[in-house]
Amino acid sequence: MREAALPKAGYASPDNHFLSDGRTIVRVYPEAGRGFKDFSFHALNVAPELQTLFAEGFALATGPAGTRRTIPSAANLFAGISMFVKLMASGPRPPARTADLRPVHLAELRMRHTASAVSALHAIRVVLRSNPDVPMPFRNALFAPLPNARRSTLSVSYTKAEFRSIQWAARSDVRTALQRIRAGEIELSSWRQERGQVSDASDRPGGPERSRDRGGVLNHLALFGDVPRYTSGASRGHSSIRGATKAFSSLFPTASEVAAMAVLFQCLTGQNLSTICNLTTRYSRADGDWQGETKVLITRGSKPRRGPMKAEMDFPLTSIPAWIEPHQFEDEKDDYGSPFGLYMIAEELCRRARQLASTDALLVGHWNQQRASTTNGLGFRQITDINCTSLWKGWTDKDGKRQRMDSKRLRRTFLELHQRPVAHTAGTLADTYLSRDAGSLDANQGVVQRVLETEVERITSGRIALALTQRDVEQAATDATGVAQRFGIPVETLRTLLEGRLETVATSCIDNKNGPATEPGKPCTASFLLCLGCANARSEPRQVPIQALLRQRLEALRDELPPQRWQQLYGTAAEQLDDLLKQQRADIAVAASRATSEDAALVEALLDGRLELR
Repeated sequence: MREAALPKAGYASPDNHFLSDGRTIVRVYPEAGRGFKDFSFHALNVAPELQTLFAEGFALATGPAGTRRTIPSAANLFAGISMFVKLMASGPRPPARTADLRPVHLAELRMRHTASAVSALHAIRVVLRSNPDVPMPFRNALFAPLPNARRSTLSVSYTKAEFRSIQWAARSDVRTALQRIRAGEIELSSWRQERGQVSDASDRPGGPERSRDRGGVLNHLALFGDVPRYTSGASRGHSSIRGATKAFSSLFPTASEVAAMAVLFQCLTGQNLSTICNLTTRYSRADGDWQGETKVLITRGSKPRRGPMKAEMDFPLTSIPAWIEPHQFEDEKDDYGSPFGLYMIAEELCRRARQLASTDALLVGHWNQQRASTTNGLGFRQITDINCTSLWKGWTDKDGKRQRMDSKRLRRTFLELHQRPVAHTAGTLADTYLSRDAGSLDANQGVVQRVLETEVERITSGRIALALTQRDVEQAATDATGVAQRFGIPVETLRTLLEGRLETVATSCIDNKNGPATEPGKPCTASFLLCLGCANARSEPRQVPIQALLRQRLEALRDELPPQRWQQLYGTAAEQLDDLLKQQRADIAVAASRATSEDAALVEALLDGRLELR
């Protein structure tokens, strides 16, 4: 393992708080990645002393030792400060100095009980925590327990059809870009081979004549990241690719296509868009690249909201397993259906753009309209979660209308479809996502309804087998019709039952061809244990000994099986036997002692499965 490099002698961390043309600026350098973002505090509608107060606290929180070390978290912090300042400025007596801050300035934020208000209170805590000049009454009110935010309204996930449409639209854009850029690479390679040049390193421009044909323009573009230009800045070259946008798209993905890759990654992984946009090309192959193995790579991901100790995480990306037939997905070499395959496509598709942008970020493209704003001045830059959804052209709904993609809804839909946590706990999945998803409310209610109906059916079926007591048997000798009516069976069936010709191990069956487990008219094939809760089952005193013996054997099996497994196999039957024996007022031990050897053999055969139809 290579040790981290130490700063060279004389190194000083960059000053992120400074004045520029009389304006108070705080420059934020993200912990991961390159570039920076300036936040202007002079625009806040507050006195200059308070502008400086908030700027100093903001600079400390976003600096090397601060807790807000990404651009999005810094932007959220600044938004909270802006909200607080706006409320102070709207009051009757806005404060002009730090000493003028009063608890009343926090009152409206506390009374709102919204998530944004609570976030603003957190922001003011962060920027003013270390400042000793803040008045004590204000500080006490600021650090008093925060109010609970009202639960936000339920958000709606996409339907399965909408999720599929988004995935296919993004996949189509990525496929189109890959085919176009591969064609451009083949054309460039052929042009170079004709001139004895085999790579970027072996070629250097020799003048305008190199750019008179299409291949020459592509060659110049590959070497310098720009089309040949006149001193005026206008592009020059073959008329068919004279447009700068068309020239760049021959070798580099556009901003919309890079955004489509990020969207497709989210459809396949369910990760946050910020985690996907910050992926790099640094990875290891967990499969060793062995033939026949399911391809797996592991790269590093980052989710700052998990906290400083858990933000960095391993991010495994797998391919489609080899045992799944390829034709079930797509009849093509490239794998657009797995995170591993898409990662490899992104690595290839953005390779040239990545080199010219001097970055190891995975998703890098060309922004033709923002050349001047990029660090290299050529328009190559990494995609970010802030502009990703606005850059992609979107997807078409069932009505043929173009729709913008919502990354939060897309992630929520993935979690709803797969029912497993992604970079969070199972509790967060249930409490934060699934329970607050209006789209899954009907499905969740359906699950609860089915469970309740099943439980009611189980409880009902547990007492559905009717038992003839000794008094019923004696009465049947003189009043068979009355007993038969009471138990819902014909008189002839009652007589056959009492003769012992309908027995099914522990009960008797009055209608073998109308069982709950088979089609009407066909002999019942259910297990004899299920007879204990069947509507066609009837019990009589002669069956009490074998019922008691069966109950004892079930209890003995409790010690041989895990509790959950025993409950699954024999729990219901044990409850039904208890109910039948209770109706007969039988003592289990005494009744079991009257069981014959034939009864014992029958019970053993039942529990061994020898009486089941194979």
